[in-house]
Parts: sequence; structure tokens; C-alpha cells
Amino acid sequence: MWVWVLVGGGTVLALLGLAVFVERPAEPAVDPQRLAAEAAELAEHATTTQREAQRAAAEAVEAAERRAAAQLARDEAWDAQERAEQAFERAFAVVVEGRRAAPAPVEVGPDPQARREVSRAALSAYRRGDISVRELREVWRLTGDHDPAQEEREWTADRLHRESMAARRDYHRAVAELRRVDRAARIAEVAAEALLAEAAESAVEAQVAQDALAATRSRRRWRGGGRSRPGTGPPC
Repeated sequence: MWVWVLVGGGTVLALLGLAVFVERPAEPAVDPQRLAAEAAELAEHATTTQREAQRAAAEAVEAAERRAAAQLARDEAWDAQERAEQAFERAFAVVVEGRRAAPAPVEVGPDPQARREVSRAALSAYRRGDISVRELREVWRLTGDHDPAQEEREWTADRLHRESMAARRDYHRAVAELRRVDRAARIAEVAAEALLAEAAESAVEAQVAQDALAATRSRRRWRGGGRSRPGTGPPC
């Protein structure tokens, strides 16, 4: 009795297994040619992206070098401006001291105090850069304050004042150039980082496609006779 039960149970299990096997959907067929074309396309894209990433990285390095050079130029321009302004300050102090040490001019006219105020106002205007040394000397000539030695000191101060103004303009140009190259360097760095990330991702995708193609070809060779059939193994 129990023998028939075992036989019946085995039959039922076999039928269930056959039903599961029949109902399992078949795997879609893989076209090796299409897979090979996709793998080749991904490999080409990975190579192109890698070249672009390398070029972008080189451009980022060059941009960083230009930024470093611009920073150095800015610092040098600042130092030059400081030296020029200090030289002018010293020369102007000599001019002021010469004015104080000069003998009092012969007062001509009804209002000498007004002439002294005009002279001091002209000196202040020159100090601010509102008038030139030529205009300053003309004011002093009209007010009776003329001294050849003082005139030479004023010429020196005027020359140094022009040099300090030129140094200041050079510094502002250096600052503007640094801002420009710094902005360009930041853009180059961001572009290089993005392309490097894309190149790494493309390389992974290309490798996955190559692995899938190799696995498909291996399965086709195995199914086409690459494995040994039962009873056809190598002779003993």
C-alpha cells in the first residue's frame, strides 16, 4: 500500500515540476551583433570622454598657473604703489618744510593775509591732486612767493606724484586682471571635474558592455559544442 502512495506522490511532484518548467518564461534572445555594436559605441565614447577630460584637466592646470602669476603681479603692483606713494609723501614733506623755512615775502597790496590763505589753499589743492605743480607755482608767483630752490623741490614732488598715480592705476589693473583669471580658473576647474566624472562613468559602462558581450559569446560557444557530451569524453 505504501509503495503505491510513494509512487503516486512522486508522480504528482514530477507533474508539478514539469508545469513550473513549462510556465517559466523563456529568456529573451540576445543579439550578439547588437551587443557588440553597443559595446563598441560605449568604448568609443569612453575614449573620447577620457581625451576631453585630460584636455580639460590640462586647461585647469594652466588656468591655475595664470591665476598664481596674476596674484604675484597684483602683489608686486601693490608694493610698487606703496613705494611710489611713500616717495611722494617724503617729497611733499620737503616742499612743505621749504615753504615754512622760506623768508616771508614782501607784502604788496592791501590784503597780505588773503594772499597767504590763497597760497595755503593752493598747496592743499595740490596735495589732493586737484591742481598741478605748474598751477601751484603760478599761484605762488602771483602771491609773491617765488624761490628757485623751492621750485626744484616742487618739480620733484610733482614728478613723484605722477608716478604714484600711475602706480595706483597699475595696481587697479592688476586687481582686475586677477579677478578675470580667477573666474576663468574656477570655471576650468568645475569643467575638468565634471568631465573626469563623466569619463570614469563611461569607462565603467564600456567595461560592463564588454563583459556582457564576452559572456554572451562564451554561452554561444558552450551551446554550440564547446562542452563535452555524455559518453564522448577523452579516451582513458
